[in-house]
Amino acid sequence: MKNELNLIQKGILLALFLFCSSLFSQENDNLYASAENSKVVILEPSYISSKTNKSFEKKYHYLVARAYFKLLAEAQKSERKLRIEFERYSFENQEFDRGGNQAFQDKFNVAYKKYQAHSDMLSGLKSWNLFSEDRTGDMFYFMAENEDFIFKMYKGNLPEDKMVKYLIYKLADLYHLEG
Repeated sequence: MKNELNLIQKGILLALFLFCSSLFSQENDNLYASAENSKVVILEPSYISSKTNKSFEKKYHYLVARAYFKLLAEAQKSERKLRIEFERYSFENQEFDRGGNQAFQDKFNVAYKKYQAHSDMLSGLKSWNLFSEDRTGDMFYFMAENEDFIFKMYKGNLPEDKMVKYLIYKLADLYHLEG
């Protein structure tokens, strides 16, 4: 399990690196990235708006990907912490026979519910796999919904980090509302 997570994390980092480097080093519209075992999948920026310029379109794809991967990384860290907490309570419950202790059982149930809810949200987040050949159109709807506001930020020369934080907030909001 630990090796699988490391492979996934390495794949995500490789994908983000390839995605970002392709934005700045290629003139064509194909973006190369991979999140699967050494298989390169072409992510075409098929979300194109007539309202914006070509420079912003590339930047916008980069900002959305950056926000997605930051949110994914944070969600995975939180999931690991919640899993460890739940496993600790499970171990204590079995090893020390805490079945009769109601206060402990309440903590155990809360830990389980938190872990389960967060796992479900993380699963939803991963379902928007940007680098899968059979990805859903959800990301493109998200991009269309937030493009105008990000374009205003871009035109106002706001720092990239502020735009990414806004996109992270909007992505996280989606997952919390869906759950």
